[in-house]
Amino acid sequence: RRSSDLWTLPLDMYELTGTDDAKEPNESNCSVPENKGILTTGASVCGVSIIVCLIPIILVFLLKLHRQFTYRVALYQVVAALLFVLALLLDTIFALKMGSNSHLFQSPCKFAAFLIQFFLWLKFLFVSLIVVHLFMFAIVYKNIRRFEIIYLCSSVVISLVIASVPFMTNTYGLAGSWCWITNWKNDCPTQVLVDGVIEQFSTMYGPGFLLLSIDSVVAIIIVLVLAARLCRRESSSMAGYQHNEALKQMVPLLAYPILFFFLFLPAFANRIYGATPHQPNTSLMFLAVFCIASWGWVAGMTLMVHIGVLLWSRRRKFKRRGKYGATEEVDIYATMGAQSSSNPTSRTHFILPEES
Repeated sequence: RRSSDLWTLPLDMYELTGTDDAKEPNESNCSVPENKGILTTGASVCGVSIIVCLIPIILVFLLKLHRQFTYRVALYQVVAALLFVLALLLDTIFALKMGSNSHLFQSPCKFAAFLIQFFLWLKFLFVSLIVVHLFMFAIVYKNIRRFEIIYLCSSVVISLVIASVPFMTNTYGLAGSWCWITNWKNDCPTQVLVDGVIEQFSTMYGPGFLLLSIDSVVAIIIVLVLAARLCRRESSSMAGYQHNEALKQMVPLLAYPILFFFLFLPAFANRIYGATPHQPNTSLMFLAVFCIASWGWVAGMTLMVHIGVLLWSRRRKFKRRGKYGATEEVDIYATMGAQSSSNPTSRTHFILPEES
């Protein structure tokens, strides 16, 4: 009777050996302390990023800088970074809860992954908006302000479409330490899912790396062109002074694409390493999550520097003397707009477009 009862015992009472297929691996990519440490690091940096992002956003509205297109472009960048780190913080919370109750938090994990993909693409496109604005403003002498609403709506639609692709393929889920596009079977790094890896690089890392590379190269070209123009100007002339003041207002914007590109590289390298069937590099994962969560506070600090440059410049007034025939102090930016409108065909020196 006892020998026959053995057939009724559950299979998990036995330890099957001799075949690798008898038991599916269900080990995490890191040990539990390391996994929690990675997620805790990301959540802590996200908290700092949220605070740092809120400060310049409040300053922009208090100083009424949102009325100027240049500062609205920078504001879009910081708002996108703020929404991204909020989604990343939500993602880390759900990823921590997935270990205790994977079925309950599976849907919230997918929703957090969708938010990360959506806001990340918004940030990509807003970085490109900065580069396009600077290139047209400084090189071509065109103001793209009238296309602002079109670009914003297009960015939202493009981001929404790209973020919806993993929903259609049902690939959102736990990807390593956090929620995103799944690339490991049963969260085991030695069992790489080729479809997930292809989707990761085709919907984010591939086009994102290409877009940020182009943005950085164009930003460097803009710096070189403006530096060459600056060297050819007389600092004592009205045109040279106005050119210097315009550069002071524009240069902080050039930091966005370059800084974002360098902060993107560790995450890009980590995903390349994770696409191969190896045990994960914990140090690289810590660096990647730290840099990803730092996108918020870096964007916020850059905008605060930008605002500081403006406040410093506003204190300096230009006195019309000598050949300009006036001694009263005037606002540099208002003067430049008046000159550009009075002589629109003269392009012998740098002219600040209206509502820069």
